[in-house]
Amino acid sequence: MVPKFERRVRGFAIDTSGAAVVALLAIGVSSFSAVFAYILAILGFVGFYFVPYFFSAGQSLGKRVEKTRIVNLDNSMVPLWKILLRETFKVAASILTFGVYLVVAFFALSEKNSSRTIHDYIFKTKVVSLTKPEPKSKDEYISSSPTKDKWGF
Repeated sequence: MVPKFERRVRGFAIDTSGAAVVALLAIGVSSFSAVFAYILAILGFVGFYFVPYFFSAGQSLGKRVEKTRIVNLDNSMVPLWKILLRETFKVAASILTFGVYLVVAFFALSEKNSSRTIHDYIFKTKVVSLTKPEPKSKDEYISSSPTKDKWGF
């Protein structure tokens, strides 16, 4: 099942927030030891973006919280090397473009039922939801629209 757009963004935000908190701690430590601060920042970055994939197939901390997983197009498990390359590409592209890649990647979801971004197309993967879909409530204050439905709101 295709996860909502907001679940993908929240999952990535959880991972990025964790790495950012460790980076802020590293800045605080930098007055004592610059080398320790760099090591702490790198460990935080690697620890939140890459290490979780060694312990949970296809899931980072953010994906685990949001109950999503990276799988191959045929819904089989993705090998670790492919996930690490996918994540390296995503993070490198976002850093090199100062975050513009992430905006383009997440908003380039052209199909309503697509859960694939640019890095998913490159590595032939997709993100799936591990939960059952919630039924729509009939008592919604704001009605549904094609645009809201397309972006998962």
